[in-house]
Amino acid sequence: MKKIAVALSGGVDSSLTVLLLRDAGLDVVGITLRVQRNADGASVCAGDDAVDKARAVANYLGVDHFVCDVCDDFKDIILSYAWHTYANGQTPSPCVRCNERIKFGKLFDYAMSLGCEAMATGHYAQIVDYRDVKRIARGADANKDQSYFLSGLPNATVERILFPLGGYTKPQVRALADQYGLPSAHTPDSQNVCITKPEQTFAETLCDLFGEKAKIGNFIYDGKTIAKHAGIHHYTVGQRHGLGNLVPTQKAYVKAISGNDVQITTDPNDLLTSQFSATQAIWHADPANAESLRAQIRYRSPAVPCSLSQNGDTLSIQCHTPVNAVTPGQIVAFYDGDVVIGRAIIKN
Repeated sequence: MKKIAVALSGGVDSSLTVLLLRDAGLDVVGITLRVQRNADGASVCAGDDAVDKARAVANYLGVDHFVCDVCDDFKDIILSYAWHTYANGQTPSPCVRCNERIKFGKLFDYAMSLGCEAMATGHYAQIVDYRDVKRIARGADANKDQSYFLSGLPNATVERILFPLGGYTKPQVRALADQYGLPSAHTPDSQNVCITKPEQTFAETLCDLFGEKAKIGNFIYDGKTIAKHAGIHHYTVGQRHGLGNLVPTQKAYVKAISGNDVQITTDPNDLLTSQFSATQAIWHADPANAESLRAQIRYRSPAVPCSLSQNGDTLSIQCHTPVNAVTPGQIVAFYDGDVVIGRAIIKN
């Protein structure tokens, strides 16, 4: 009997994944990531509460349960990276990095050490045959598609992962879970935030966690200093909230972060661009062979047709239609149609 590990959080998606594979006759084990300890009233993902919830689901479904504790690695690899990205005036993509280094890195390796042949998760994505290899493609539910977050996974890993929910919509998943009587059928979806304290943003919580001083500076509008700000980690390109009445009677947007200064505009068209650069590209297939090359600059943004050119480590992306608020530090995922073929980190 084929032994399969399921990344089990205790939510409806991972719970149904266990049930479907178990009922298909596979030897299923649930593994829960513990990435943080519950502390200081903060809301954390994959903490002690999640482990308890997942254990209860495993007991209910009659499968063995294991815990993969990566608290130290998570702080070093994810939280430290996220804070230093914010502190340098950029916006991190912690979920993409977590999938690459933690979920399909540390957790995947742990599953293999248990003798599992493959690992399944409750992601809304699909595995397809693409140019003689297995590749990740968009899930059937366009509103829940998570392929963007998985854009850095290498082919060798993709060969040994399963996404049983990729062909379902979220309403169908909840209906199936309800039909099977799963206790998690109606639990709210995770908000995918690593850690937040009450009344704080993710960046503010990280600032407290690492105890570093915020980089204060100026708001610049039309070439002139109009006010001081309390730290560049509070701001990201395209942001509107938190700018108050910086420009009376007009809506203000963050146009760019330059050094410690936040550039402001009142014209939303200033946020549109057709060209930007990226670095640290990871390719799973040659983009030159793509029949329908597209770039997606953030989760839930539409993927747009594009052309590429390379100069050393720097990738120049020319979008055939303008994109809004390209944000340094974020991931740009590349698709051939609906198939993920690579990713890079937006530079400017």
